[in-house]
Amino acid sequence: MARRFRNGGRCLAAQAGGRFAGFIWLARDGYDEDMVRCRYELAQPAESAWDFDVFVEPDFRIGRTFARLWDAANEQLRSEGVLWSFSRIESSNPGSIHAHRRLGIRRLFSVTFVCIGPAQLTFAGTAPYVHVSLSQRSRPTLRLSPRVNMVRHEQLAATTWPHSRLPIRWLSKRTRMALLPW
Repeated sequence: MARRFRNGGRCLAAQAGGRFAGFIWLARDGYDEDMVRCRYELAQPAESAWDFDVFVEPDFRIGRTFARLWDAANEQLRSEGVLWSFSRIESSNPGSIHAHRRLGIRRLFSVTFVCIGPAQLTFAGTAPYVHVSLSQRSRPTLRLSPRVNMVRHEQLAATTWPHSRLPIRWLSKRTRMALLPW
């Protein structure tokens, strides 16, 4: 947690009836993945953010806690001029995928990480597409650009960007990366 704050991360927490209900982390620069060796960089940092590690306590998963966390994140990021938020969503977490879909998620691309001992093989739906890492110091850098990827991967007309609703871009472990326009 200290590393996240040191790297410029911010945490928004939710409470319900005086009880902790959940949190979401936000970063305005890039993000160094903590599950595998990968660096995500924002191509347009002035209008983009990275959201990660969204968690809702089990007792609050049926209610509106997830949506309220996103409402608070949207409000804060919108006030900073952010139009897009990138997320990494584990494909092995159907609950998170479903919750993000309710917000208007659209899958843009996936990333698969194959780890065997210290070796890591990365297959990405964006440059560098394939990366081989044999040490802790070697990692792929995925540059995230909403305008390029929205048109190329989603084939949306330029007039549809930016949206007032929240589509998403995904990367995958098989991780999914989500892009949420604010």
